[in-house]
Amino acid sequence: MHMIQSPQAIQVLRDGITLDATVAWRQERESWAWVVEIGCTDFDLVEAQAHDAFEALCLAREQLEPRGWRIGVAGAQADVWPSGMAREQGGGLRAYRMSGDRVGDLVDVFEPVDPATVTTVAEQRAETERRYDEIRRSAQNR
Repeated sequence: MHMIQSPQAIQVLRDGITLDATVAWRQERESWAWVVEIGCTDFDLVEAQAHDAFEALCLAREQLEPRGWRIGVAGAQADVWPSGMAREQGGGLRAYRMSGDRVGDLVDVFEPVDPATVTTVAEQRAETERRYDEIRRSAQNR
């Protein structure tokens, strides 16, 4: 399976206006921490660091969301969230797309998507909790 490469050309959205941007990610050699950078001509470069790339992406998004920005990557869609194993073994570069009452396919967190299809980190977390509760209930009823 081929993973997408950093940096990626993406789009960002604010107030109904879509602009071109870039997202880049890397793992620091000394600390092993993941760094995510999001750049666009309409805002200063945003950088965040965390134990995995998905969490660093969430932290970068949380810097931009109060100003109305939505970041067009698959890892920002409401139905996408990484498992603990995806975070530990894969650095959080891939996450599961949840489908109905089951965990679906793995997707690249930084895969470009239409920024109109993404949500805030808080909304994504709430949706993930709701979906996992649904999956657990469904499994108990089988």
